[in-house]
Amino acid sequence: MTHKFLRFKVIHYYLIPIIALVVWWGMLIALLSAWYIQGSPIYDFMNGESQTPVYISDVGATNLQPLFISCTGFQLIFFLGTLVMEFVLRKKLKLQPYVSKKQTVFAIISIICATIGQLGILFVSIFNTKNFHTVHLTMVGVFIFFVFWACFFNFLNSFIFGNYPQRLCPNHERVVFGKHRWANLYMVSFFIKLVWLMAAVAFAVIFGYMMKKRKRSLSAAFEWTISFWYGLLLLLWSMDLFPSAVKHYRVHHPEEFDEVFIDRHQGTPVEMADARDSIPRQGSAGENSSSTARNLADIPKTEPSQTLPLGSLMMEVEQPRDVNRYV
Repeated sequence: MTHKFLRFKVIHYYLIPIIALVVWWGMLIALLSAWYIQGSPIYDFMNGESQTPVYISDVGATNLQPLFISCTGFQLIFFLGTLVMEFVLRKKLKLQPYVSKKQTVFAIISIICATIGQLGILFVSIFNTKNFHTVHLTMVGVFIFFVFWACFFNFLNSFIFGNYPQRLCPNHERVVFGKHRWANLYMVSFFIKLVWLMAAVAFAVIFGYMMKKRKRSLSAAFEWTISFWYGLLLLLWSMDLFPSAVKHYRVHHPEEFDEVFIDRHQGTPVEMADARDSIPRQGSAGENSSSTARNLADIPKTEPSQTLPLGSLMMEVEQPRDVNRYV
């Protein structure tokens, strides 16, 4: 049976960053809408300086601060949950496993940086700009700095996947679409993330520059822009986790597919062939050589002075073991 559309498990790990995205964008829309509905006020702690729009922190320092804190904390949990779950799924072989020892180190560094950065944005919401202006700005810097490095090391892992397509598991042969080593979906994902990161850095620099020049309206506009842009990162990470949902459905609904699915992320070739009882793919030269050596070892050994019966030798030649069964 061939399905017209891709089948996948609907409730799965790829929803973790999506939930964070909905909460984050929902908070931004709620804060901006509330400020507009209130008549676009200039708050008393802004020293009477007119600007449109105001900073997110200005709205978050009003009676809407509980919303600011709760949504930021909720987003923190699911942001970190996304990175941790990717690490776990790759270690548990539910996603393409890491192809380099460095990737494990980079993933851990990314999680640590993300934890510090997310605590920074949580403190931004707690220490409002009205009563704790210096601490508030410091925590904004902590958030931007550490989230940047969290993204950097996470994106670096995407580059390693794309730069070594020959190390990918056989289940991922379809991600390659050309002869060049970079002609694969992992490298496409990396370049998309790189564009996102470069744009985010540009927005952050302009935001800081305009704030320094006291062009508050432009600075606030770029703050809102980078905040919404930040949500797209969660969408990219959701796409990274999505193959796990596809694999889950494929494994648990084999009757819906014509081809037998062999999970080559785990188990030895022999175990997989025996367990699935399927027609395996053609093995590599090294595997065939190893299997052939085992077959030759089964042929009776003779002393130098003995002669092996011709009929016995012909039997071994005409009825060899199924070499491909071990591939």
